[in-house]
Amino acid sequence: MHTFISGDNTMADMGRDRTEGPLGEVWWRALLLFWAFCGLKALSALFVFGLLESASVWLPGGLTLAVFLRASPRRWPVYLAAVFSAEFVGVLVHGNPWDMALLWGLGNCLRTVVGAGLMRRWLDGPVTFSRPRDVGALLLAGGLLSPLPSATLGVGAVALFGSAPLGLEAFWRGWLSWYLADGLGTVLFAPLLLTWGARRSVPWRPLEDVELVGTMLLLALVAHVSFGLPEPRGILMSLPYLCLPFVLWSALRLGPRGAATAAMVLGTIAVWHTAALRGPFGTMEATLPERVISVQLFLAVAGLSTLILAAVASDRRQVEREQRLLAEAGAVLAESLEPRETLPRVARLLAPEFVSGYAVWLADEDGRLVPAARLGLPEEAEGRLREELRRMSEACRRHLGPEGASVLARIQHHGRLLGGMALVREGHTHLARSRAMAFAEDLAHHCALALENARLLGQFQSAVHVRDEFITVAAHELRTPLTALKLQLQSLQRPLRQGASCESLLTRFQAVSRQVGRLGRLVEGLLDVGRLNTGRLPLEREPMELGELVHDVVERFSEELGRAGCEVRLSLQPHVTGLWDRTRLEEALTHLLSNALKFGAGRPIGLRVEQWGCTARLVVEDQGIGVSPEALERIFGRFERAVPSQEYGGLGLGLFLTRQIIEAHGGSIHATSQPGEGATFVLELPASSRATYMPRPSPESWPQAPTDSHPT
Repeated sequence: MHTFISGDNTMADMGRDRTEGPLGEVWWRALLLFWAFCGLKALSALFVFGLLESASVWLPGGLTLAVFLRASPRRWPVYLAAVFSAEFVGVLVHGNPWDMALLWGLGNCLRTVVGAGLMRRWLDGPVTFSRPRDVGALLLAGGLLSPLPSATLGVGAVALFGSAPLGLEAFWRGWLSWYLADGLGTVLFAPLLLTWGARRSVPWRPLEDVELVGTMLLLALVAHVSFGLPEPRGILMSLPYLCLPFVLWSALRLGPRGAATAAMVLGTIAVWHTAALRGPFGTMEATLPERVISVQLFLAVAGLSTLILAAVASDRRQVEREQRLLAEAGAVLAESLEPRETLPRVARLLAPEFVSGYAVWLADEDGRLVPAARLGLPEEAEGRLREELRRMSEACRRHLGPEGASVLARIQHHGRLLGGMALVREGHTHLARSRAMAFAEDLAHHCALALENARLLGQFQSAVHVRDEFITVAAHELRTPLTALKLQLQSLQRPLRQGASCESLLTRFQAVSRQVGRLGRLVEGLLDVGRLNTGRLPLEREPMELGELVHDVVERFSEELGRAGCEVRLSLQPHVTGLWDRTRLEEALTHLLSNALKFGAGRPIGLRVEQWGCTARLVVEDQGIGVSPEALERIFGRFERAVPSQEYGGLGLGLFLTRQIIEAHGGSIHATSQPGEGATFVLELPASSRATYMPRPSPESWPQAPTDSHPT
């Protein structure tokens, strides 16, 4: 991205593209353009050959093209008035009729509008001749097409209103001379103004000013010697070739600015000596018009060739710079896995040298795009671009808006949207080129990899934290029954030695058995987690009645329920049957009863079995500490707990395994609770068909089944 240097002390700045500003400033610039036009018109008179009435190089043509290329089209009418007035007044001052002045002024205006209009239409931004297409547009629009109306109207006015009539041959000779003069002035002078009035796309090298001045002085010296010989003969006619090394050096080393300066220096000296009938073109055996055309073509070819070479070299350096920027951006993104820290640093790499504006957004959990970095863009423009990106379906798109030409790119990984970015080039009037889109896609890919790596690192760190916490909790949980077993076994040694009664030994062995059972449940839970990691839980289905299963599990828990002081209230509807895995359902109910005992010790527990249509329900209600609403869904996750593990033991696997068991049967489980008011867990399973279909009511309307209802 090339932007223009500010300041009113340069001639090219007269046409600085400003869509806003006081009207007086525009008229002041128009007045400055008027006097600059008149001055260059007088300077062009130095390049008039003795027997011809027209200049061989028309410098005002290059001035007006440069000014109009940099000016907003809204200012063109004011500047056209200045150009027309300067030409009209100048023609009248030289004693020509007003109607000739009118046509000459109109021709100059048309030449400028055609050249500037076509170049602005074909190019996508400020013209700095750092791309071959800029030079091509200058040649086609400024050098070949725009002189057509000015040469036709100019020579036509001389033929119509001149003092002497023009024959057909004189008309075409005059037309060609005028046409070449306008084209040559545009090709030589417009690049000089545009390149010197533009900010460089790369930093200025140390001593580059010294190198530029030295090269131009050497070129001027060699050109003076080459074109200043009075009557060169033989090999001396080839002396102009000595200028080529300096011209090539200017193009390759000093870029478009050096190339334009070298072309202007070479053209000035060549035309000056040729007009004085010196050098290879001034002394050649040809008519004067042929000499003029020869030097014009030589300068046009030399100037355009130099500009093209400089543009190709500059474009190549720009590609290398883009690749270097991508590498630097990748290095910055890799330095830290915190996107909100690295993305602003990437923005500072790009703006304002490569792009005028940069914005990047990150997708939040709800899929909304949240601003992460913005540089060189107003908030309003950033909002428009974000809305445009939100509606995008493709990976990359060109966009043209009030902020300029921009490229919008989605930051995505395997089709998942992670964010988006916008690269804006202010002042560009056309959509960005494919190379700019490729750069944006590559940069978005770098950002996507960085975001994905940050996400994976976060998941890894979270998994490590969960693992460490699980190991700590598992060690504690396994240590508790092992310690109890050790104490029970030690206490058995003395009664055995003393011949204790069988009843006393039975009590102790029952305590040992409970601890062994607890260990077994812990190990089975861990094994089930391993099975879930490799696939669904294996089920061995068999016809069974749910109420009978609940009764059996409660009977096995009777001793633990008694020790916890929990009364169990059963409400079991008979004949609630289905094809289920008895062992797995017993495990699920065991987990729910264990939670009820742990969090509601000393308070009653309700168990209810019922069937509605083809759905069997098992409801477990406790009056314990309850669960906060935000934790109701989380408690069914792996290793998740609603309370700290230091207060209540457990691996955090019971409800996780319960959900997996129920879902493996094709059912579902959900919970309702409020802190301090207990919790209700509802298990729904596919049941066998019943004789009559019963509609599914809301949970508030569930009736209390009267059969098989008793406290334990």
